[in-house]
Amino acid sequence: MAVTAERPRALADDVIPLPADPPHERAWLGFVSAFVASMAFLLLIPAGWARLDHLWAEDGARFMVDAVRAPVLSNLVEPYGGYLHTLPRLVAQVVALLPIEWTAAGFAIAAAALRALIALITFAASKAYLRSTPMRFALASLVIVLPAGNSETLNNMSNLHWFLLYGAFWALLWRNAPRVPVALFVFLAAVSSPLVFVLAPIALVRLFLPRKEVPVAFLAGLVVQGVTMLVATRTPYSHDEVDPVQVLLASLLRVPVVAFTGSERVSQFYPAHGNLVIVGALLAAAVPIAAGLRFGDRAGRALVLVAGAYSVIVIVACLVLNWTQILQVQAPEVVMAGQRYSIAPCLFLFTAIFVGLDATPSKTWERAVVGGSRYLVGIAVVVSVFAHLQEPKTVLKGVPWDESVARARAGCTAGASEARLEHEPKDWFFVVPCRSMG
Repeated sequence: MAVTAERPRALADDVIPLPADPPHERAWLGFVSAFVASMAFLLLIPAGWARLDHLWAEDGARFMVDAVRAPVLSNLVEPYGGYLHTLPRLVAQVVALLPIEWTAAGFAIAAAALRALIALITFAASKAYLRSTPMRFALASLVIVLPAGNSETLNNMSNLHWFLLYGAFWALLWRNAPRVPVALFVFLAAVSSPLVFVLAPIALVRLFLPRKEVPVAFLAGLVVQGVTMLVATRTPYSHDEVDPVQVLLASLLRVPVVAFTGSERVSQFYPAHGNLVIVGALLAAAVPIAAGLRFGDRAGRALVLVAGAYSVIVIVACLVLNWTQILQVQAPEVVMAGQRYSIAPCLFLFTAIFVGLDATPSKTWERAVVGGSRYLVGIAVVVSVFAHLQEPKTVLKGVPWDESVARARAGCTAGASEARLEHEPKDWFFVVPCRSMG
């Protein structure tokens, strides 16, 4: 029996290796500096600055209104859209304790802080797979600067679960992580995202290794989320028939192309150049991925395969489960509808790419090929980030939150018993008792 258990334990140890050394004490200064820089980027870029005074979608019309109207415990376990959103609801409970004027900023700051935390988890956990510290830094930075994540999903709790999925992925691979905080993180991720079931195989493999607190916490959250999804109701976006060809084209545009250009640029490139942009993006991704499979060790090759598979599974699942005609590639803005679907798949794709870029030997002709791919990937990402910062559509220009609060208070002063609070996007609002206005 001991011999039988030893083989899967050895295999688990090979594919989920332990980093050579724990983080040095002085590294914490770097972590704090990186956290502050990440927060500054997310909150002070033009689009991020707009979020400090604009409340987004379910952050107001679902999470905030429920935090004001419903008891705390029942609110935290209330499903919406067919699954639990425990972490966003927990943040809403805290924000509801603040003056109503601070609501938009409270959600934006909380979302930015959690995303910065996910970037730090990525940097720390990737040490077991990437030899190069600059490579680890670049991969973690993508959690913050990736253009696909800085439009619809920027600084709001409604869409944080796309990043939580990626953060839970790395947290499960981080064998020498701080036990209690990371176990709490993966549990909250599991009870806040409907997609975490794809990570169950990693959690099960982790059970063969020491320090089982993190996978056990994750699987516990997975059970809670699974039971909820079985009994909860979900209203589908539409009943349009899924078109497999359209799903394939949309997947290719929304992952490899969006990864290198951002969603907004696709509406320019694809109508002008057609499928050539898909071919170019696939080649740019395929070279380093092939290098990872060729030169990586067992852990590296396993990570390339798993991350690549998750990239495909997540985008296809999102499109099939939420299919509607506006997701077709012939739509006027191509991939702008549901652009949030690109985030986790793009991050998984870049994980596979970076393993290949890091694994290639330094003195081979392959290094020249992969080295060229490294520069191509780097230039494409940097250009897309700077281009995205100039994109006017990402800056919210609807009713500012302070103006919405002023209007609601004026209505209460005029004799209304309830306050109507308008917020972003257009025509979204929620209603609370006037006594909640402070």
